[in-house]
Amino acid sequence: MTLKFIHGNYLKYNKGTGFISCHVDALHAEPPAADLFTDKVVENLVKKTGCAGIVSTVSRTIADLNRNLNETNHEGIHEYRRTIQEIVKYLKIADSNNRLLTPYLHLSFHGMKDTHYGPYAIEVGTLYGQSCSKEVKDWFQQALTKKSEDSFPKIHVIFDNKFVGNESIAFHRKGDNSGYLGYSHNFNTFQIELSRTLRSKHRTTITNIFSEIIDDFQQTFVAT
Repeated sequence: MTLKFIHGNYLKYNKGTGFISCHVDALHAEPPAADLFTDKVVENLVKKTGCAGIVSTVSRTIADLNRNLNETNHEGIHEYRRTIQEIVKYLKIADSNNRLLTPYLHLSFHGMKDTHYGPYAIEVGTLYGQSCSKEVKDWFQQALTKKSEDSFPKIHVIFDNKFVGNESIAFHRKGDNSGYLGYSHNFNTFQIELSRTLRSKHRTTITNIFSEIIDDFQQTFVAT
């Protein structure tokens, strides 16, 4: 199945089925300086779960969508934020003030070298808990660690160590100082750093692990 995307100037996106309170993204997918294969992980998860997906189409060397607003990424960041707003509206989970009425999961996929923790490793950044609720973080850490170790017995799953996340990952939750209000405490962002080996050789398993997490999140925090 070929995934259809809506194309902007800095990214492309798929709004999903409109039922899953989640989007996944790959904001450093475009060379040069690309996190290779993260776009494939996002596409696989959109196909498998029905969640929304966003993939950058401009290199981070031109406009880094995973940073604070600056002179080079200003237009790209606004397009990215408008895309998230469109996804949230499509799901019909926000009130008239654009505050989320239900918990929402945002998984942002990135790539790290095998030299950091070995070939089988995942680091999750939450800016020390600022980008998500404590309840969701505790649940996510337990779920990801168990599912990962079941698939890769020697894997290292690390939280908030080397790649804790740029402060911008908390803006969707808390807002920033430039007029972006965010979506309230119900927005939960996790920055997922995948080792090169996992991205290049084990994408099917990685897709299965995170699709289960997305499904479990929906059942645990969203479904009534």
